[in-house]
Amino acid sequence: MPSKRLPLLLAALALLSLLGWASAQAQPCLVTASVPANRAQGVDPQTAYIEVGFNQDMLTDRWSWVTNPKLGAFPVVAGKPAFVDARTCRLPVKLTPGVTYAVGINTEGYGNFRAQAAPDTPCAPYQIIFTTGK
Repeated sequence: MPSKRLPLLLAALALLSLLGWASAQAQPCLVTASVPANRAQGVDPQTAYIEVGFNQDMLTDRWSWVTNPKLGAFPVVAGKPAFVDARTCRLPVKLTPGVTYAVGINTEGYGNFRAQAAPDTPCAPYQIIFTTGK
């Protein structure tokens, strides 16, 4: 009878759905885009913020924008970092013409960018290095 198979079919579909959800949640949290783009040259010094986009919804009450003086200067921070949506965070800055900047995301010892799906695991580190135009 088809009615006896229905609970088994529903249970199988629920299990497959759960496995798919768990697999999606197991994906590492990564930076997928930045403004300016990494390695960009001739960036407009009037650019008002640095922005990072992630592949997952983030915890929006924390961040780790990190300096790395060996790779470049850290810009003057012109306000408080803020998430503009669940996957995009902006750091207001003031840039100077003709300077190479390096801005780290979750570098060693600093791991506050975290996905909602894995709040105990920091997102992968990422470096944005760019040079402003003159």
